[in-house]
Amino acid sequence: MMVYDEFAISNGQMTTVNSSMNRQAQLWQAGPQGSVYGDAASSHNKSLSMHRWAKWIAGFSGEFARNAIIHLLPAAQHPTKSARSGFVVLDPFAGVGTTLVEANRLGLDSIGFEINPFASMVCQVKLGSADIPLEDLKASLDGYEIFINGTDGLVPHSSPPSGFKSRIPFFSPAIERKVLFTLDFLNELRPQIRDIFSVALASVMVEFSNYTYEPSLGSRPGAGKPLIHDAPVDRIILAKLQDMVHDIAEYRDTAANGASKPCWRVHECSFFDAEQHLGRSSVDIVVTSPPYMNNYHYVRNSRPQMFWSGLVQTSSELQRLEIGNFGKFWQTVRADDPLPLNPKLPLLEKEIGEIRLINSDRRVYGGNGWANYITTYMNDLERFCQLLNIVLKPGGTAVVVVGNSIVQGKEFKVEERLRDIAELCGLRVPEVTKLRERVGSSIINSGPRLRTESKSALYDAAVVLRRPI
Repeated sequence: MMVYDEFAISNGQMTTVNSSMNRQAQLWQAGPQGSVYGDAASSHNKSLSMHRWAKWIAGFSGEFARNAIIHLLPAAQHPTKSARSGFVVLDPFAGVGTTLVEANRLGLDSIGFEINPFASMVCQVKLGSADIPLEDLKASLDGYEIFINGTDGLVPHSSPPSGFKSRIPFFSPAIERKVLFTLDFLNELRPQIRDIFSVALASVMVEFSNYTYEPSLGSRPGAGKPLIHDAPVDRIILAKLQDMVHDIAEYRDTAANGASKPCWRVHECSFFDAEQHLGRSSVDIVVTSPPYMNNYHYVRNSRPQMFWSGLVQTSSELQRLEIGNFGKFWQTVRADDPLPLNPKLPLLEKEIGEIRLINSDRRVYGGNGWANYITTYMNDLERFCQLLNIVLKPGGTAVVVVGNSIVQGKEFKVEERLRDIAELCGLRVPEVTKLRERVGSSIINSGPRLRTESKSALYDAAVVLRRPI
């Protein structure tokens, strides 16, 4: 039987990497590398307070968000002043709250939209954590350890989520038993503390499951890794909770420095519903990153967290999220008749037409399916720009991080198409900046080892959009 050995355990204690406040201050002061915003890579968040709580591949780094806010709104460097000034920061794709946390740290009001229930939960728990009594939270950690140590010979009351299905058992029996006892403990906590525990469990559960991110969620055997038969579940969760306690204390101290406490709101819905929640000309700046045009299945990749946290109960709820997600997914549009492109851009129409002709004999797996996906994504980019032109104040500015894509060997420079679409929608585009090359596959025949004829690579780019005065 395999014993879980992917965590470093020394002298019976789980070892963790704690980012000190001094280290974080150095990161903020290090300044941008290659642009005024710095590196957008979300991998940096694993060492940053608050941002390390949960991995979210769709996001960007806390450093990037902070640099962007300060660059666009220099008054943000003075929290006391900015908190009284009524500046509002918006992230239409809030994810796990990177932009909103940094806005609040700077004393700025913030608003987010996030359709994914798991990401929305993490985002809201982070932003509300400054109000959690730390002594009560620490006592709950002690209580959890005592509770788990007393479960020998007992049967948990909780059950696995009935609507959650996986090709192989998600947890091995010994691990599932420990997770169910953890849920028993969570169910007895008061809401604020329970939410912190829920985020901790959700953020680490894949690590002791029989699944893995490569970066898409798949079985460990499918990735050439052995099943995990047992793991120190309680110590893994406690290590995460201890990091969270440390971060909450630091976050609360930061929030206390402002003259007034910044406000925040997170709407668990698509940004395409923004007009129901935002007034016209109500936002000063936007810092965001919509899902990339890479067919990365953000909904399916967070299925375990959503089901085991009780955020969804049925597969039909996931289907609703897939249809409502920005850009949809190839699987949701591939079988449709050729879809019309809304933005009138001859070059884009030509590019999509070329894709439609590739492998046309493969039906949904051929060019028409991928052309429909690209068309849907570009149509959503147009809707996004139209909404920005409504909610931004005159002179308001957005920094939008996107990535290029390579579809069936052909490169799509998404940042250039976003620029073209934004200008059609009446926005100005003063800046388009390539940030860095990134590692990973795009859609098909497009991994970094499969360069196109023009030797294209995958990269991130920042597009600055401004509503005219």
